[in-house]
Amino acid sequence: MRPSDYEVRATAVDPTQSFLVQAPAGSGKTELLTDRILALLALVRNPEEIVAITFTRAAAAEMHARVIEKLQAALEPEPLEEYKKQSWHLARQALQNDAKQGWCLLEHPARLSIRTIDSLCAHLVRAMPLLSGLGGVPQVSDQASTLYLVAAQKTIAHADSEPAVAQVIKHLGVNLVDVEQLLVHMLAIRDQWLPTLRQASSIEHLQSYLEELVVDLLERVDQALPLGWQQDLQPCAIYAHENLVAEGKAGLPALADWSAENPLLPVPEQLARWQALLDLLCTSTGGPRKPRGISKACGFPANGNKALNQQMKDWLEPFDELSAWVGALRNIQYLQPEYSDEQAELLGHLARTLILAVAELRLAFIEHGQVDFIEIAQRALDALGQEQNPSELLLRLDRSISHLLVDEFQDTSLNQIQLLERLTSGWQSGDGRTLFLVGDPMQSIYRFRKAEVGLFLQVQREQRLGDVSLRALTLTNNFRSAVTVVDWVNQLGGTLFPEQADLELGAVPYNASEAFQVDQENAVVQVHPFVTPQEGEQKENLEQARHAAQERVVELCKQALVRYEASPKPVAVLVRARSHLGPLMQALQQAGIPTKAVDIDSLQSRPVVQDLVQLVRALKHPGDRLAWLSL
Repeated sequence: MRPSDYEVRATAVDPTQSFLVQAPAGSGKTELLTDRILALLALVRNPEEIVAITFTRAAAAEMHARVIEKLQAALEPEPLEEYKKQSWHLARQALQNDAKQGWCLLEHPARLSIRTIDSLCAHLVRAMPLLSGLGGVPQVSDQASTLYLVAAQKTIAHADSEPAVAQVIKHLGVNLVDVEQLLVHMLAIRDQWLPTLRQASSIEHLQSYLEELVVDLLERVDQALPLGWQQDLQPCAIYAHENLVAEGKAGLPALADWSAENPLLPVPEQLARWQALLDLLCTSTGGPRKPRGISKACGFPANGNKALNQQMKDWLEPFDELSAWVGALRNIQYLQPEYSDEQAELLGHLARTLILAVAELRLAFIEHGQVDFIEIAQRALDALGQEQNPSELLLRLDRSISHLLVDEFQDTSLNQIQLLERLTSGWQSGDGRTLFLVGDPMQSIYRFRKAEVGLFLQVQREQRLGDVSLRALTLTNNFRSAVTVVDWVNQLGGTLFPEQADLELGAVPYNASEAFQVDQENAVVQVHPFVTPQEGEQKENLEQARHAAQERVVELCKQALVRYEASPKPVAVLVRARSHLGPLMQALQQAGIPTKAVDIDSLQSRPVVQDLVQLVRALKHPGDRLAWLSL
């Protein structure tokens, strides 16, 4: 039996076209990638022309092993299973080209260029050490917060000689801890703001960015409100304003001139009118007014115009806290159309301080012989040069790379996107070179590495990355889970995810999957909810809730072990965080249920480590009687 999205999968393997493929969990993404590599191997002159990029060494190793495994399987007779036949035929064609070109891939599998994006960046830096500015490849640290802190502290130390730093410290109440935290946070995301700061040579540039933001947010409000909202709300707003003024209150002066000839437009000059709309439609806490809350207090007296009172109630009736326009309106509550003189001056000081912090961070990198992912990616970009002025390395790569494949594309950062654009600059449709991007924005997890899922959404919407046009495809079949599980996730995901994509906020709508597997007998998804006490309630209530949840898990495990006693498969318990497993494992063991968990106990809790710590304490300070007693 073929999957329902078989034609989409067959199209994605076409080695003559470039694609962006959205592949949800369990959709066979790795299978698709390896099939695509096999299809390309049947065409190229050298296997090094194909470069496949992923994010972890484990993923790269798995993809490499899958390709070799399929090539080896192609030496055997055609498989009987339908789902294996396409890979077998593609691998046979790849082996034919392998024999023709004399690669001997099965004897020399290292010729397959499947690597992590970090190793690619390191390779580029190593290839052009002078242009990259690093002179080699220092150690890449994924925990660079210590270096950020060093740079922040050295930046603060410039306060006596740099007025800009002193002014920033003064603005934050001379709280050096707050200043440190601000600089550390900004250095960790410098790839997001540094290009803008370099371009913004004057306050006029920053002012233009603010105006663009205001227009963008106002347009979102306009689009989120229902069709015909201006015609429905305009008479109600005028009526409420007049009633409030008659009561001696301020009313809604920004909406006093609202009319069909003078509508609300999404422009910075009318920001105050949109903010007044928030006062009309929402309460002081930011939630939408309830129909029963339409009263004299907000400009709708009971003995007034009953028709307009009812019109306002009817308009508000369908909406609640989760309505799209409510959040969109709240986002503009504290906006302003332009910077004041004081704000402009502070921005100048902050920009100067941040540039100084970046310089100190680069010195810290040199001193410690370490860099972070942002730095290695930026230096790789420097090694490639510019599209208008390419380096020798970029020209060489342009000749040697014909096909670029990127796995987990939803986890790319801005620097990595620029790297891909630089590598594919000048590629033209029909010139035999292709770009293949695959990922799932619903699974974006690398925010700690400054990945921006909005970049995936932008490429998907524009169907283009740099100079390369892409055809967007979506896989829908799920091969991993049973029908009951897939249907339950579809139902839940449809309500938890936003209805529309938002590039700025990284909001991703849910895409439903279709189960390929047949349901097992009596398959069912059951939910056992436990309400966590709200913040501020007694700590005892929280402990009671946790204890009750653990008891329920123990009971469910007992029932599952009895029900599936004849099955050799164990019962699995999944938790949100590893730290949650400790108390649960104790509860299971106390209930007589044998458990197995790998790499769960922290290193410091292991007896051998505790013994070593006490030994070190005793040797370092012979008078430490507690350490000697422990030994």
